[in-house]
Amino acid sequence: MNLLPIAAVFIFMVPILLIAGLIKRLGKRSDFYEYIILSSGSVLLSILLYLGLYAWVKGQSAFDAVWNSFRQDFLHGPIGAEQVLSIYHQLGFFENFTTGGQLADFLIGQMKMVVPAGILLFSLVYGVIVFLVTRLIMKRLGFSVCAVRAFEDWALPRRMAFGLIILLLISFLAGSLGIARFEVIRYTIAVLISFLFTVLGLSVLWFFLKAGRVPSVFRWLLTILAFLVAGFALPFLGLLDQLVLIRLRYKKRFVVKNEGQGKL
Repeated sequence: MNLLPIAAVFIFMVPILLIAGLIKRLGKRSDFYEYIILSSGSVLLSILLYLGLYAWVKGQSAFDAVWNSFRQDFLHGPIGAEQVLSIYHQLGFFENFTTGGQLADFLIGQMKMVVPAGILLFSLVYGVIVFLVTRLIMKRLGFSVCAVRAFEDWALPRRMAFGLIILLLISFLAGSLGIARFEVIRYTIAVLISFLFTVLGLSVLWFFLKAGRVPSVFRWLLTILAFLVAGFALPFLGLLDQLVLIRLRYKKRFVVKNEGQGKL
């Protein structure tokens, strides 16, 4: 039984229907951030439902099928695993591996580690896209919808930000204690928090570029360049704003002051 069409329905169509129903029911009673959480949660729920359906129909998880297929292709593909391992040995890597099967198992183990983080990030990004597109369509159809914050004003609720930081610290502490099977959880939490604060860092950068009246085209170019060249610094910029509220301080010191002088 081919489950790919069903996967497309579950992962791409079901979240749209769910968030459209929520917008129709809740309207403006929920704010922008609540809708983002609901939309991302609907994507994650749809993925989990499909994975459960796949396991029920096939008798194994979808990921087991992917790992088995990868292992077979890697071991018996046009470029054999033994040849790949030999090249790695010449470069001084994986010298403790003696067979292609060991290398294949190692690579599969690394992929297993990133799967939960990948699913969460996909749910978050696709959830935002689903909400924004669905909201725009329903707004044009005359439904009551919540306002969308300008990107330069995006920020996490302070309690949520501090909770994420504490969660990250706990995950690293638990990992250092050698708790079994905690490495994947720690990696997933770290990737999720890094992604969120990177987005916030981009928001802060966009805010100050806009405050400096940088033309739109150059704002885009500078933001993309900053992401490519100094992307590692963006999470720290986002974290700094969450801790000391640099955008709010700037508004209070300059924007409000200038508005007051304008009234005089």
